[in-house]
Amino acid sequence: MSYSRRAGPLFTAHCDGLGAPRSVLMMTPLARHLSELRLGFFVVNNRSDWPVVQILVDGREAFVDQLPGWQGFDPADILGDQSPLLPVDGGRRVAVYRCSCGEEGDGVIAPVIAPSPDGRRVSWVDFRNYVGVFDGPAAPDNSVEGTPWPIADLHFDRGQYIAEITRACGDRSWETQRRVTARLVAAGLRLRDVVIPPDLGLRWAAPAPDGDGVLLSFGNSPSGPESFVQQLLSLTSHHSAPERSAQDILDQLQAVPAADWLTHFGWQDPDG
Repeated sequence: MSYSRRAGPLFTAHCDGLGAPRSVLMMTPLARHLSELRLGFFVVNNRSDWPVVQILVDGREAFVDQLPGWQGFDPADILGDQSPLLPVDGGRRVAVYRCSCGEEGDGVIAPVIAPSPDGRRVSWVDFRNYVGVFDGPAAPDNSVEGTPWPIADLHFDRGQYIAEITRACGDRSWETQRRVTARLVAAGLRLRDVVIPPDLGLRWAAPAPDGDGVLLSFGNSPSGPESFVQQLLSLTSHHSAPERSAQDILDQLQAVPAADWLTHFGWQDPDG
């Protein structure tokens, strides 16, 4: 498929689905303007436990003109040591924003993020939308090409770009105490402070949606959709400090045989 745009230098992109187009080096020409990237954290609908990463380009939120209300991803999903925002040789397609409903399956803003051939710049090019494809910022293994967005290419100085992502990755100011507790519980479980049955594995840990405490999801490795088993557990602690609260929750799990976890800690959806 060939596609060209009038914003910025003209190019032709022969796409390879969700990965970087084969001609990605052609898509990062010498930029006439280098933008400045800034990353912030924004709370949507007063859900303080679930902030999103806000992308600012030259001091203004990106994409607000084309898609007002669309939002970034959770910091834990798009930042960190392996942040998909970091450029890799050859480039890769990354969903940087998602539908205003908060579900990436309903649509994303997904450019190819690629370094320039001389290593001095990082560019976001070939912005596309995908529906029912992404389940996070990183591109899954899929050959769907998506629909082009009318969004102009962005070019950044590599040094400033990397420094800003590094700074944002080290900023944990967005993490509420409930999120810290959930993270510490997950870390303890992954370090095997608590023995987990071999047929189950921790899928995620998160603040409980219906009050204090932590919600834990355990699941098996199914051979098919009919064989999938999930256990949702809800545990609370009378401690307020995240470190003590997390250890208390781990101690509660350790004190009960894993076969009885669902009976003792099984989560009941208040909405049925």
